[in-house]
Amino acid sequence: MTTRALVVVLLALLVMPLAIGGCAESRSARNIDDLPIDVRDAIAAARDRVFPSLVNIEVVSLEYSGGKEQKSRSTGSGTIFTPQGHVLTNAHVTDRGRRFWCTLSDKQRLPATMVGEDPWTDLAVLQLDLSRLEPGTKVHVATIGDSDSLLVGDYVLAMGSPFSLSRTVTLGIVSNTERVFASAGDGQVDEMLLNWEQRTGLFTNWIQHDALINPGNSGGPLVNLHGEVIGVNTRGGAGMAFATPSNMARQVADSLRATGDVPRSSIGASFRHLQNTGIAEGVLVDSVDADGPAYAAGLRAGDVIRELGGERVNVRFVEEIPPLLKRIADRPIGSALPITYDRDGSSGQRIVVNTERLRRDRGDEEALRLWGLTIQQITDRRAKQMRLASTNGALVSSVRGGGPSATAEPSLNWGDVIVRIDDMPIETIADAVRKYEQIDAMKDKPEHLLIEFIRDNKNFLTLIKPKPEERPDPPAELPKAWIGVATQPVLRTMAEKLGHPDQRGFRVMRVYSGTEAAKAGLRVGDVVLALNDEKFDPRGMQDAGAFNRSVRRLSIDGSATLNVLRDGAVIQVPIALERTRLAPEEALRARNADFELAVRDITFFDREDYRWDETVSGVMVESAEPAGWAGLAGVRGRDLIQKIGPHTVTDVASFKRAMEQIARDQPGRVVFVVFRGSRTFFRFAEPDWKPSTEVEPKE
Repeated sequence: MTTRALVVVLLALLVMPLAIGGCAESRSARNIDDLPIDVRDAIAAARDRVFPSLVNIEVVSLEYSGGKEQKSRSTGSGTIFTPQGHVLTNAHVTDRGRRFWCTLSDKQRLPATMVGEDPWTDLAVLQLDLSRLEPGTKVHVATIGDSDSLLVGDYVLAMGSPFSLSRTVTLGIVSNTERVFASAGDGQVDEMLLNWEQRTGLFTNWIQHDALINPGNSGGPLVNLHGEVIGVNTRGGAGMAFATPSNMARQVADSLRATGDVPRSSIGASFRHLQNTGIAEGVLVDSVDADGPAYAAGLRAGDVIRELGGERVNVRFVEEIPPLLKRIADRPIGSALPITYDRDGSSGQRIVVNTERLRRDRGDEEALRLWGLTIQQITDRRAKQMRLASTNGALVSSVRGGGPSATAEPSLNWGDVIVRIDDMPIETIADAVRKYEQIDAMKDKPEHLLIEFIRDNKNFLTLIKPKPEERPDPPAELPKAWIGVATQPVLRTMAEKLGHPDQRGFRVMRVYSGTEAAKAGLRVGDVVLALNDEKFDPRGMQDAGAFNRSVRRLSIDGSATLNVLRDGAVIQVPIALERTRLAPEEALRARNADFELAVRDITFFDREDYRWDETVSGVMVESAEPAGWAGLAGVRGRDLIQKIGPHTVTDVASFKRAMEQIARDQPGRVVFVVFRGSRTFFRFAEPDWKPSTEVEPKE
């Protein structure tokens, strides 16, 4: 199985269809009545011990694509495991998270902060803000059990908040206590990736079970019938579920609480078990990094290690690879590791390897918004994958189409490595961000920036324009003559179907209220055959605008006569012409970067489409980022914002004034009053005010 295919299966918490879950759950429901009464009581007791400590986790995270930073929203599950309010969950739940909320069993919703993440085991710890608890509330703490005591066939309960719903529990049995994921061909341990970049699960022998888990269960507890948490549900799909053992989770959580990190050692080597090798004892060195400490000490691929740190090694099966890697990783960083190995029939050779820190595969990422690109720190692993000479520079991870970086000649592309911006060498993304902020803070920005970058081992220079392009509001079309109807062309086949094959023109689909067309008595269903005796003969949909084009050639203050087919007879309808009305695409617009909200003025056509009279006012929401402050509050596209906090909003100008005042006041809660459909809604935003050095470009 390929790594990509494996990730798709194992992260099926995010994609598995409901039909699979339904089958498993109905099976459990049928069998539960057949269990002995003491088992049913044990299940209820175990549930009641852990349920109060179960939390639903909401995350607003940052994604970097299309040359910009974007927010996304996701949910998961977790367990309170300390009286101080620490929550144990998965790292893929909290990954790139910037804001966290946890809903407790009594429905209280508390903010939380990140304590630390360990992508290597896909575990993370959050800290609840207990100061926000209602008076008299008690924090319920789950008991972490001993995962080594599990046996295949033991009953287990999977708990969580699937699909962001209320808490659930499902019943299953332990299928395997030392599961690893291995290729079918040679039995090697497959490399699993967290969000396509970071390796994960290297040190884990998974608990496999068949208690149903669904999207949103990630990070929830796996519980034994004693009511102890013996695993963290991490992956699943196709009727299988996999949990990180509690003994590993406890060790990781303790380290994250102490330092915010889990320091680990590496020697820069990978290993293969002995099955099918013909080797009787030890572990086979599968590969050695040329720039790692093992290689420097003299270890080579093909060597057979007999002892590590004075202890014998015998890795016969694939399930024994993760414990070996963990044995090395748990040694102090920089410590001396004696190794005894055999090579080419020569046994008992000895070396000492000084371990180095195991570094993360994925680097930090930042957005240089006004330049239209995102950049990523180059890690050792990424440098090796891309065959780069070093980790110096800032890797271009995405580019915004039409932005300064995309329109430069040559343009910047994904995979380019920026090594200099004007006179400043770039060794890390922090250097690039610092230079970006310096230039952005300039009152008089330079016309061009010189960017030096590496692509395919070639050194390029390019120029980008750092000034944000001012995009004025769309110009209103010059007033022209207009008849207040919407029309569609009546082509030959439709004319035949309507019973007048020789009479083609434009059928009236709508007559706008209060217009001269309405006063003249035009009706829906009329077919306009001629304008001032000039016959229409539309031949295809490309002629759909021919009626309006003919009208616009006339004088605004003039009049016209329409030849109209109505009820089988042709009549003449005199009509006064009037000025064209402002269209939605011509309306004034505004965008607020803080609340990630774009609005425009409402127009005559909006009033007609939504049946709003002149008493209805406000601004139309064109877009609201789902994970932005307004989007999180429930403001949606096509809402009509009528009030923001104490400020009444009637148009774009009053919207701007309101948002400027709110930015100055920085309240902890902002109430949006919106009109949606036929109802008024109150939406409550909770801004997280932070200083910003950027100005949102006009779009």
